[in-house]
Amino acid sequence: MGDLVTVVVPVYNVENYIEKCVDSILAQSYKNLEIILVDDGSNDRSGKISDRYAENDARIKVIHKENGGLSDARNAAIERAKGKYITFVDSDDYIEKDYVEYLYRLLKDNNADMSICSINNLTPNEKEISCYNSGKIIIMDRKQALFELLNSKKYTNSASAKLFKTEHFRDIRFPVGRIYEDVATIYKTFLLCDKIVFGERALYNYIHHQGTISRQKFTPARLDAIEFCYLMTGEITKIYPELKRIADCRCFDSYITLLKVVNKSENSEIYSEAWKNLKLKRKTVITYIHSGLKRKIRAVASYFGRII
Repeated sequence: MGDLVTVVVPVYNVENYIEKCVDSILAQSYKNLEIILVDDGSNDRSGKISDRYAENDARIKVIHKENGGLSDARNAAIERAKGKYITFVDSDDYIEKDYVEYLYRLLKDNNADMSICSINNLTPNEKEISCYNSGKIIIMDRKQALFELLNSKKYTNSASAKLFKTEHFRDIRFPVGRIYEDVATIYKTFLLCDKIVFGERALYNYIHHQGTISRQKFTPARLDAIEFCYLMTGEITKIYPELKRIADCRCFDSYITLLKVVNKSENSEIYSEAWKNLKLKRKTVITYIHSGLKRKIRAVASYFGRII
């Protein structure tokens, strides 16, 4: 039968998406699942839909709580999780039928501490944006896995598309009341792993809705991305100083993302500070062999005052 795997689904006002998400979990070829739906104070039909699913499948548990945000919802599920392994699925996304089985077999067959698959990035009408889907399997030690995490090409800080040991969350929680919570959290689980395996099969379908954080206008909360990036890169490079250059590339990415949404006239101090720090990173991006062509182009464009 295999070990019990907990699937965590935070639910908040997603009545138009939740059924497709939960149906994709119930259709999994791997059946030994604990499915925790966390109704985070929804004021639409999401909570009732969750309860209906729980009535029809004993593997589903529903937690109803006051609205506390994505981090708080995930933390509530972590506290209740009984599975040996745990994976996170956002309620407006969905997974392929062998998602759990693939990640589980990838982890067990390679005696790894974490497994990762590719993400299929989709528009709201489900046209493919990008994905790695070659079927290639890469087995990594901790340092190599952290390099790839910082590089953000094969996989990112996202909690999705990963199978973790639940015990790794014993002392790790997502930061409540903050955004970019995955940047603050997921690298900490990597630091607890000796071996991580990545399979290039796109089994997690991520829908890029208009309301996602990356598409929203600037608010001061978006500075969480910079703070968490520095916390992550600082802790990683303290252990692996040889990863400093790829860490600088990762911080460069954060400043590019921030400058794309900051209005210079409305937030002049933040804009100027971001530009100043981007300039400190761009030489590394241009000269570092592993920074990648796209980053190098962005770094060169910044010399002409352009953010692309």
